[in-house]
Amino acid sequence: MLFWMLLVGATSFAQIDTANKILRAFPITDYMLDLDDSTKLVQIEMPENLKLKDKQIGLLYGLYESSAATAIQKGYGKCQLIKGNYYYFAINKNNRSLPITKGDLLYTFMEKTNIHTGQLPKLAAHFIRLQDVYENSLYDRYNIFLKWSKEDERKLMDSIVRDIRFTGEYFLKENPSMDVLIQKGDYKGQKTLYVMAECMEADVIKFFDYMIARPRNYAGKEWKVSEIFATWLSEGAPTVIKE
Repeated sequence: MLFWMLLVGATSFAQIDTANKILRAFPITDYMLDLDDSTKLVQIEMPENLKLKDKQIGLLYGLYESSAATAIQKGYGKCQLIKGNYYYFAINKNNRSLPITKGDLLYTFMEKTNIHTGQLPKLAAHFIRLQDVYENSLYDRYNIFLKWSKEDERKLMDSIVRDIRFTGEYFLKENPSMDVLIQKGDYKGQKTLYVMAECMEADVIKFFDYMIARPRNYAGKEWKVSEIFATWLSEGAPTVIKE
């Protein structure tokens, strides 16, 4: 909801009908051009089957690097030029303390598609790609919005649970010294690898709820799901309070 408010509120454009739209992020390329002291032209490349519109608005965010201080709003603007699959946005840099860099995420409104809007598309909307322990991608961050069913979500969740269990069991056997005691939260008193080895779908759902509510730590990057799940557990498994 915050992104929607920022994207609409940061502009003086006509009212946007968001009822049939979804907010999605796309990485900018290394092509940049200073238009003036406060405005920079940035470029995003889109797949053939995904189109943006002239004057479409966008909100630019940095990625989490060494701290959350880099994962902040850097500017906003609108599409000024379209050349094939390349779209050029003039970004008003409302935060000049951080440079705009390759990989920063441009959030913009896209038409909703007829897919199951489960947790995985919500993660992909922040351009998050999850991998298994062997670094195989678990979904495509573009194609998931073309065809994704409730059954697709169920099967992938089953795979993720198996991947986390496998990783926990492997390190319990091969390197048990890695088993960290969880100091706080819902799993307080248990050990990280043990919880992973006994992982249930409810645990993954809880973790993904947190990622969706706090996307800035993960947005725009690829992650081994077992590794970030382990980190979440060791940090006390912070959760989202639902009303």
